[in-house]
Amino acid sequence: MTTYTFASWDRSGAAASLTDPDDLLRTTPVRGSLAATASVNGRPGRPVPAPALQLYGPGDVRAVDPKEIVRLFPLPGTPDAETTRFPLVEFERTELPWLFTPLMPGSTGALRPWLALVCVPLTKGRPEHAPGVPLPVLRVAGSELPDPATLHLWAHAQTLPGHETDPRRSVSRLLAPRRLLPYTGYTACLVPTFEAGRLAGLGQPLDGASLAPAWGVGTETRDLPVYFSWTFATAEGGDFETLADRLRARPLPAHPGRRPLDISRPGLFATGPGPVVQQVESALRAPDTPAPDPWPVGPPSARWRQRLADALVPIADGEGDEDPDVLPPLYGGFHALRKQTDPASQGWLDVLNLDPRWRVAAGLGARAVQADQEALMASAWRQLADVRAANRVIDLGRFARLIAGRLHFRHVTPLSADEALRLVAPLQSRLPLTADTTLWSSIRSSLLPNAMATTTFFRTVRPMGALSRRVALIEGLTAGQTVDVAQPPPFATVLTSVAASPTGLAVTPRDPDGAVGFAVAPEQVVAPDRLEAVRKVFAPVDAAPDAWKQVAADAVGRSLKRQVTTEQLAATPPVPAVALNRAFRITDLPEAEAPADFLARTTVTPEGDLVFPSGRTGPVGLGLFTEQPGTGATQGGFAGQWIGPWDGVAHGGALGNWTGRCHGTWDIGGGRSGSWRGDFVGTWSGPPAGADGGDPTWLGLYTGTWEYGSENGTWRGACTGTWSGSNNTSDGVFTGTWRSTLRHGTFRGDCPGTWDWDPSDSGGSGTWWADCFGALQVTGDGPGGDQIPWDTSVLKGLVDQWNTSHQLGLGLITDPGVLAGQQDRLPVPVVVGAQPKDLKDMVVSAHDRALKPSDAPPVPPRDNFPAQQTQQAIVHLTDPTVTVPAVVGARVDRPDTGDPDTPVQWAPVFPDAMWPPLSAQSTEWMFGGLEHIPADTATLALTNPPFVAAYMVGLNHEFARELRWREYPTDQRGTYFASFWGYGTDLPPLHTWRLDLPLGAHLTAPPDRVVLLLRSALLRRYPGAIIYAAPLNGSDPDDDHARHPIFRGGLDPDTAMLGFDLTEAELKATPWCFVIAEQPTEPRFGLDDPDSALGWGSVYQAPDTPGDEADDWNNLSWTHLFDSEAAYLAAAYAPGTVRPKVAYNGLVWGTSAAGIARQCFQQPVRIVLPAERLLHPEESHR
Repeated sequence: MTTYTFASWDRSGAAASLTDPDDLLRTTPVRGSLAATASVNGRPGRPVPAPALQLYGPGDVRAVDPKEIVRLFPLPGTPDAETTRFPLVEFERTELPWLFTPLMPGSTGALRPWLALVCVPLTKGRPEHAPGVPLPVLRVAGSELPDPATLHLWAHAQTLPGHETDPRRSVSRLLAPRRLLPYTGYTACLVPTFEAGRLAGLGQPLDGASLAPAWGVGTETRDLPVYFSWTFATAEGGDFETLADRLRARPLPAHPGRRPLDISRPGLFATGPGPVVQQVESALRAPDTPAPDPWPVGPPSARWRQRLADALVPIADGEGDEDPDVLPPLYGGFHALRKQTDPASQGWLDVLNLDPRWRVAAGLGARAVQADQEALMASAWRQLADVRAANRVIDLGRFARLIAGRLHFRHVTPLSADEALRLVAPLQSRLPLTADTTLWSSIRSSLLPNAMATTTFFRTVRPMGALSRRVALIEGLTAGQTVDVAQPPPFATVLTSVAASPTGLAVTPRDPDGAVGFAVAPEQVVAPDRLEAVRKVFAPVDAAPDAWKQVAADAVGRSLKRQVTTEQLAATPPVPAVALNRAFRITDLPEAEAPADFLARTTVTPEGDLVFPSGRTGPVGLGLFTEQPGTGATQGGFAGQWIGPWDGVAHGGALGNWTGRCHGTWDIGGGRSGSWRGDFVGTWSGPPAGADGGDPTWLGLYTGTWEYGSENGTWRGACTGTWSGSNNTSDGVFTGTWRSTLRHGTFRGDCPGTWDWDPSDSGGSGTWWADCFGALQVTGDGPGGDQIPWDTSVLKGLVDQWNTSHQLGLGLITDPGVLAGQQDRLPVPVVVGAQPKDLKDMVVSAHDRALKPSDAPPVPPRDNFPAQQTQQAIVHLTDPTVTVPAVVGARVDRPDTGDPDTPVQWAPVFPDAMWPPLSAQSTEWMFGGLEHIPADTATLALTNPPFVAAYMVGLNHEFARELRWREYPTDQRGTYFASFWGYGTDLPPLHTWRLDLPLGAHLTAPPDRVVLLLRSALLRRYPGAIIYAAPLNGSDPDDDHARHPIFRGGLDPDTAMLGFDLTEAELKATPWCFVIAEQPTEPRFGLDDPDSALGWGSVYQAPDTPGDEADDWNNLSWTHLFDSEAAYLAAAYAPGTVRPKVAYNGLVWGTSAAGIARQCFQQPVRIVLPAERLLHPEESHR
């Protein structure tokens, strides 16, 4: 419980320094003043006159900002305010009520506020605007206003303990201690308390302004300016505590929860089952209620039930002209699929329809539907909007299935396997052949090459494509006649033919060194009569080997990654070097490597030839150069110049060498260009001894740097070529690598140039210059490996080795320390000059190491592609009878009916509680005998499942009839209403009810759920009251295990019901109670209603068993403040005079504003009702 601290006043700022005390009678000064002093620098001791500081007073206030107000009680417009509570207004600033009071607290600690809250009946006065007056004016007699001498007692400040300095947790408050009368309208007004404030608010001169009260104690009428006002009205007398104190647990009247029903003359037939009065039950029943009277037995009763059962049988269509009789409905017949009843059965359907007591409940449900049928149908049609859209999708699907089915039959069913695969090529990855296999995965796992099932392949060999037309054209030219257009296209069965081959296009891999090769003859995939035309189309212009062998050679080359074998390489026919270079790239073959000493034992002769360890000589010229660009993502170009001196022993001597510089620019497009520069060193040789003709050769190595904006890097490589002594020209090629911290790549090109002898040097020297140009390529991001620029000693060492041994080991050039990274980017045949048969050691070694045949699993064999089965599957999967229902099913969520054309049957759903329509017909149907329960009664009732079930069946049956009458698409078996109490669903779908179970057995809630009935004005006056059930711990409720209502509602203005998740058995097993508590809100102040039993003017007595110290003043009432009832009735406000008898713990009434606030503070109230007393009420128990 929150604890508050009250103070009689609060001051801050300059007002806290005022020195004039307030003796509650003082009328001056109108403004507060403060003495001021001043000092002058450098002139001590000399008095400096200073005027007194004037503070604003009540005569300076013209209005109050409404933003300063944070709370009003009662709220404006309240129609039923409690008569025991004082109206109040709260301000955000704690010092506001005393802000313009020009005095300090007197010796008694009292300080008058400069404004007050008054409360006047609307019949006695209300604020009105007057001409020339800035504020509304309240013209009222002084007798309707509080005693001006006690206004200081009704203003106080409030803080929370421990938060006194936090302005957010502190407020100031004005109370209007008006004695409120029941059923009266009031206006609450903020008005000035001093005459100076009154004159200022009225806009009158302040010549006679003073601190005298703004009104007197007589009946003289007074005009008061109003800073702020609001209105409210009271209801009947009393408050929460008063109304709760009146509650009693009283015995219920006779036959609670039941009403008598005379069934002697039911009206349907001339006679009933006999002169019998039965008891009709209601939705609630009283605890410990005996079972209802049994249905009368005997021949009359049996005959009547049989006649009723016969009357419920639907009338068949007849041929007579007479209109059929209107007979009673068979409640629940639509849902149970029954058209008649069995009088001998005790199932729910038969009991409901043959027992008038339950037919009454079902009829109440039917009447509820009839009373609200228009609104219910409007809601049902709104819910059907989505159903109509779904049925339109179903109709469109049926139309699409009919139209597309004919097209499918004509154009898809006759397709061959090749044509079917071509049709679904874009859908291969989404076309399921089985539950876990798609068409694409089936192709990949077969011998059929993946490329033959792609859209690119089908586009290439399509019947009207360029390739097929070219074959047809060549065929026609060869035959000398026009091609027959009716003849099948040349590649019509290429895919089926390959699929029928035992090996497809590939030989099944064999362990440990299996390979893939092209193993199908052309005539197996192309019609023999068209083979020659196909050969001519594929044959190269330069009469190269057969096109099919060329394709095979390329396939073998591409297979070298892991499955290449020496035997297959040896059997491969010669292929152009260009194709070989394309196939053998170390970047594509990371697992292939040469024997450890292969490169070291490979040399370069002075003539530029490669000499391999086997002794075979490679192509003429250093094999580091190729016309094929390297692999990569981006290509560009470069250009520049080379120039430098050379020297030699003599013209035409054995060897010479030279050095020089080079520079130029590069460009890779997109505005990206830069410059390069570097140095080179090399050697040259004269014509070979004893050779006739032939150009001498030269070899060079180079290194340098390049720049691009802020990016820079290094480059290096090797070059070689020939020179001519007859015309002073040279020619050569070069290759190398470049890199930076951001990217790396390769370059290669040509360097044609000229040279000239130095006539002054007889030993043979001169100058060489050349232009260079070529291609460069960006092969990747990042530096791509270490590359240290060559220095002079490295280059000199390589040249010296060349001059000394006449050979240069290729390993020196490709060693990571010399030409790092180069061997990873040049084509293998270019680097090593090898033919396929020379790669045996490399390939077998890499193959064995990569596949580890000793422990590697065998490669599973591949099966032929099932072309015909796939064609059949494609025809089936594209059948509109399969595809259209799947699309419709994805858009329309409904149970599988077996017929895709069946429209959706929608049952509208109404989740609202259905007890209000029953209560609207009569509250007696909720609890029979309710009107006989006296006021201020609390009692317990239990839910009645059979009645609820009968009522809900009547609701659903009648609405099913209404749907059919309105031509609503329905099968009349939907459960439209499933919630009676409003707490979830109370019953499962009606069509699932077992017919052999008794009425009420299908409901989901317990059969004896507890409902608290309160017949009192308490909940009408306090609808936000907290009500819950809790176990009793001694005499106190165990709030930690409380159970709150699961449904609640008002049966009439003064009767409320609250349902709990509790059963009668639980209440009887352990002690429980029901708690009704006032909503804990902001602080409220007031006095209890008079209690004449205490005696007027009696001494105040604190409660006998206070919960804590805060409850000491809970018993304070108007009785303690007046000496007689006549004085009480004559008073309009609570007295502010000192009352010595109203004292407790040293706190006496009328001595301070803080004390008044403490004494009038109203604690929230709660009442505890033991469940035992409610189950077995006695007049003496509360």
